[in-house]
Amino acid sequence: MKRKVLIQLAVPLLVLCALFFLLTYPVGQSHSRPAPLELSVIFREPDGDLWSTARQGMEQAASDLNVELRFLLPTKANAAEEQRTLLSREVEGGSGAILLIPADRAALAQAVSAAAEKVPLVTLETDMTAYGATACVSPDNAALGKTLGKTVLNGVAEGGTVLLLCSVPGDNGVGERLEAAAAVLKAAGREVVWSTSTDPEALTREGRITQAKAVMGFEASALEMAASVENQPLPLVYGMGSTASIAAGLEQSRITAIAAQNEFSAGYLAVEAAVTAARHETPRSVETLPFSLVRQENMYQSKNQKLLFPVTR
Repeated sequence: MKRKVLIQLAVPLLVLCALFFLLTYPVGQSHSRPAPLELSVIFREPDGDLWSTARQGMEQAASDLNVELRFLLPTKANAAEEQRTLLSREVEGGSGAILLIPADRAALAQAVSAAAEKVPLVTLETDMTAYGATACVSPDNAALGKTLGKTVLNGVAEGGTVLLLCSVPGDNGVGERLEAAAAVLKAAGREVVWSTSTDPEALTREGRITQAKAVMGFEASALEMAASVENQPLPLVYGMGSTASIAAGLEQSRITAIAAQNEFSAGYLAVEAAVTAARHETPRSVETLPFSLVRQENMYQSKNQKLLFPVTR
């Protein structure tokens, strides 16, 4: 009798276990992880902290997709020639895929084309698909520049001077943002002044900061520098970036407004696109990254907190 009861209990349990297994591992699906893939990430600046949130996204994708990341930092910022050398070295060294943050599209065109013929190559911020890159993960740089340029119009009266920090000289996504903002400002009667200096003391000595009603920096290092200026009265500061220093600048009213994107997602999606191509899997379409306008008064709204502060899964 006991044996009969046990059998009656055991059979349904075994059936449930079998159903659970089939639902978890559908027939024909491989249960093993893919072989590790080595992916080289070539940064634009020697300071990796400027990309810390995007880097966390890259590392999360690497963990999820069984990828070994190799982070490469140039010795100087925006050194396209050094990036060319790194590209060639990583391809010859057998890297399975490359993620590049280009310093200058024109200067890197030939090197990117040569590398993309041998390994999948994805870019962040600057689109180089015309030169063979598999994909680009970036917001619409022109739209971002226009949006922030229109925002500056609210704080600077007609005839006022706006200083644009060209911190990444050359043909790239940052330049596209600056050009779009400048077009909006000029069309609305604001004077636009350009500077390639990254030294706040030099800008103060030259009088550029004191003469400007607003300063714009379209990447993290330029925005941090603009917010660090100590002269009075402080100009309004606008830009783009997602670092702890920038979040603090918003909180302390040293930064007026920023265009923010999900840097974590950008890093994750870039690695995912490169890995998908390297493993010859069906690619997922890489959509233009959305961005939001963030000010002190809305920086702690739920959606904006996700843009300003790292979020891991």
